[in-house]
Amino acid sequence: MRTFLPGPAADEGYLARVLIDGPWTDPELPSLVATDDDGRVIGSITSEVRRMRHGSREIRGVCCAHLIVAPEGRGGATGALLLGALVKAGQDVTWSETASNDVVRIWQVYGGHADAARACDWMLVLRPGTWMRSVGAAAARRSLTREALPVGAFPFHAIARGRMKSRIVDPGPDITSEDAGAEAIAAELGTMTRGLKVFVAHDEPYLAAVFEEVKRMQSPLVSRIVRRSGRAIGWYAYLPHTKRPSQTLHICAARGEVGAVFDDLIRDARERGSSALAGRLEPHLIGVLRQRLAVVGFARQPVIHATDPALRAELGAPAALITRLDGEWLTT
Repeated sequence: MRTFLPGPAADEGYLARVLIDGPWTDPELPSLVATDDDGRVIGSITSEVRRMRHGSREIRGVCCAHLIVAPEGRGGATGALLLGALVKAGQDVTWSETASNDVVRIWQVYGGHADAARACDWMLVLRPGTWMRSVGAAAARRSLTREALPVGAFPFHAIARGRMKSRIVDPGPDITSEDAGAEAIAAELGTMTRGLKVFVAHDEPYLAAVFEEVKRMQSPLVSRIVRRSGRAIGWYAYLPHTKRPSQTLHICAARGEVGAVFDDLIRDARERGSSALAGRLEPHLIGVLRQRLAVVGFARQPVIHATDPALRAELGAPAALITRLDGEWLTT
């Protein structure tokens, strides 16, 4: 949970669109502020509501972010009180993706814990020569940031292309994909989430709003539906780049189809000129990333809290899908 707003988002328009006028805004789960004895605001925490499914049940989730405390309020428990009030607001699950060590300890006080299942990023090099030149140029400029090298380990598959190629499976002639907007994705969600036990139940208004914000801040955005013999089996969304790794925001696949969906993502990224592909490690991706020799490394310190023991146990399993698109995509 970052304690600042990045430059492009530090305006009233963004906050109003996401926190007040968003399609899933819930008056029972608002963002919170803390005031001093004189009524001055000295702290705040934002609540981004997510409508979710847990088996056959509809549940509510909150992605909380932007925990901010004014300097004059940092000597007390303002931050802890804000977080405690938000966690106890009535939602079924709460998460944040960018907690500091101090914030993690506060989460633990309220029954939350570090979300180890989503603490790493992965990377695959698709065009070794292009990728190595871009990394070398960034190193020469002393500007080798996580944008250029999202994982702090060397991807040996970049110099072992023969072995890498043998691990990338051609999806086959029965696998097709097409660019898709919010309406098309929402219409096919039932088949594409087959086998999932916990997931954000995207609808057209929510996806349209999120896609618009992503394009506003991180344009361009690619979102595609993948089909097997015409039947939708999954979809993905990512930010394509040619001079740094393309960033994956979402991969959803029906039971048994994650490999085909992932390989279509690789194909599309290569065709758009991506030198490398990166994303957050999700539980359902571990098998396909291992098979494809992806490099993995610690990248963030996410935290999560759930009131139901059964839900809490399932959140780290492959049948749970909470991706960067549903979280703090703007600040990670």
